[in-house]
Amino acid sequence: MKKIKTERNNLQDKKDNHIILSLTKGTVIAYFITTLVFIIYGILLTYTDTTQENMQMIVMLTTVISVLISGFIVARGINSNGLLYGMISGIIYAIIMIMIAFCVLPIITFNFKLIMILILSICSGGVGGIIGINLKK
Repeated sequence: MKKIKTERNNLQDKKDNHIILSLTKGTVIAYFITTLVFIIYGILLTYTDTTQENMQMIVMLTTVISVLISGFIVARGINSNGLLYGMISGIIYAIIMIMIAFCVLPIITFNFKLIMILILSICSGGVGGIIGINLKK
């Protein structure tokens, strides 16, 4: 009896580690994409006549695409609950983004833009998770 419980605990530990690994991988890739897009946009702002008028749209679009890919990657690594884990990856992405914003701009306040980033992250992560699970079959 004790051996069966130990085997179950080992299987659960492996599953938990796999979920954490998938969430970490998805989030890191999402931030890699975000960083790449922001660097390219920064270079465009510096060396061309491009203005900052579209910055909010670029941030929102980058967030949606990055978290969509993150949710997709997480769902591909996990065999079930793509919506849930995709949404969790969106929450992790948004929380890290908000924490970075508070560190870089300490006078930032919770406003509509931050709430919108959180909502977009959760929704696009969920959609990415759904797509990832359904394409796996």
